Amino acid sequence: MKLSYIIDNIIEAKTNLLRNMPRTILTSLGIVIGITSVIILVAITDGAKNIIEQQLVSLGAKTIVLKPIGRTASGVYRGQAADFSQNELKFMRAIPSVEYVSPIVKTSNQISYRDIVQVVAVVGSNEDFSLINDWPTASGAFINRIDVQDGAKVCVLGASVQKRFFGAEKSTGKQIRIDGISFRVIGDLSEKGLTPGGRDQDDFILIPYTSLNRWDYKGQLYGISNIIISTTKTTNVDYAKFAIRKMLREQRGLLKDQFDNFQMVSYENVTKKILQTTTILKVLLSAIASISLVVGGIGIMNVMLVSVTERTKEIGIRITIGATRKDIVFQFLSESALLSFFGGVVGISLGYTLSQVASSFVGWPAIISTKSIAAACIFSAFIGIFFGIYPAYKAAKLDPIKAIRNEE
Repeated sequence: MKLSYIIDNIIEAKTNLLRNMPRTILTSLGIVIGITSVIILVAITDGAKNIIEQQLVSLGAKTIVLKPIGRTASGVYRGQAADFSQNELKFMRAIPSVEYVSPIVKTSNQISYRDIVQVVAVVGSNEDFSLINDWPTASGAFINRIDVQDGAKVCVLGASVQKRFFGAEKSTGKQIRIDGISFRVIGDLSEKGLTPGGRDQDDFILIPYTSLNRWDYKGQLYGISNIIISTTKTTNVDYAKFAIRKMLREQRGLLKDQFDNFQMVSYENVTKKILQTTTILKVLLSAIASISLVVGGIGIMNVMLVSVTERTKEIGIRITIGATRKDIVFQFLSESALLSFFGGVVGISLGYTLSQVASSFVGWPAIISTKSIAAACIFSAFIGIFFGIYPAYKAAKLDPIKAIRNEE
C-alpha cells in the first residue's frame, strides 16, 4: 500500500468529517472524555507512586543493615562475634549495586559544655551517613572523608542535643567535651522528630567512627560493629544482598556447611507490596476510566453506520467506476480512525491541563510521561479502527446497482 494512497484517503476522510462539524465534535466527545480521564488518573497515580517511593527510600527502602553474629557449628547463636573489617568495607563499596556504605559504632558518654553535663548517645560513622539517611545539616558542615581518615576530633549535633546544650546560641565552631576529650562542633543536623514508637531521633552526637574507636576501643581505629548500606535503586536490594553475602563468606573463609556469622536486615518485601498496591490501584482506575472510551467507540460505530446509510449512492457510484471493496473499507476506516484520533489529541491536551490543576488540589505533582501520551494516541486510533470495521465492511458489501437505485 503506497503512502500517497494512505494520504489521499486521510485527506478525503478529513473532508467528509468537516462536512458535518457539529456531529463530528459530538461523536468524538466520548473519546475526549475517556482519554482525558485516563491521562488525569494515570498522571495522579504516577505522582502518588513517586512520592511513596521517595518516602520509602527515606524510611530505608534501599537500605541494608549488616550486623555480626556468633554461631556454633550447629547454627546456635553464641553471643559475641567478630566486627567487620576495613577490607570488607572496601569490597562492599566495589559492588556495582551498592551506592553508599556507612560503618556504625555506638556508645553513650558524658558530654559537657560549660556547666551543662549530660550522658548522650554518641554515634561514630562516615560521610555517607547523611546521604543514606537523607539527613542534611541545618547549619554548618557534615563530617567528610578527611575527618574519617585522620580520626579528627569533630562532631555534628542532633537537633535535640543542640537545643539542650546551646539553645539559641550558635553551636558551630564551639568546643564540647566527650568523655573528657575536646571535640569541635562543625554542624547541626536538621530535625527529624520522634519515631512512631516515641523515640527521639535527634538525641545523639555524630563523630567520625575512627575517632570513636581511637579513644573508646583502645586504639582499634577501624573496628566496625554495624554497617548501613544503601543500594543504587530499590530494585537492586536483592542483588546487593547476594553479592555482599558471597563476598563476606569468601573473606571469612566460611565453608558451604557453615552458617553465616553475620546478619542482613532489609525491608524490600514491604516496599514491593506497597508499590504493587499502587500499581494495582493505577490499573484499576485506568480500567474504570477506559469504560468511557468503549462508550465513545460505540458512538463512533453508530455514527459511521448512519454515514453509510446517508452515502449509499456515493458508495454505489464509487464501486461502479472502479473502486474496490478494499478502497471502500479503507475510506471508512480512515474516517473512523481520524475521528477517534482527533478526540485523542483533544483529550490529551485537556488531560495534561486538568492533571496540573488536579495536582494542586491533591498536594503532589502529576507525572505525565511521553509513554502514556503515545499510548493514549495509539489506543484512541485503535478504538476508531476497531469500532469502524463493521460499518466499513457493511459499506463495502453494498450492491452498486441497488445502492444507486436506492437513492433515486
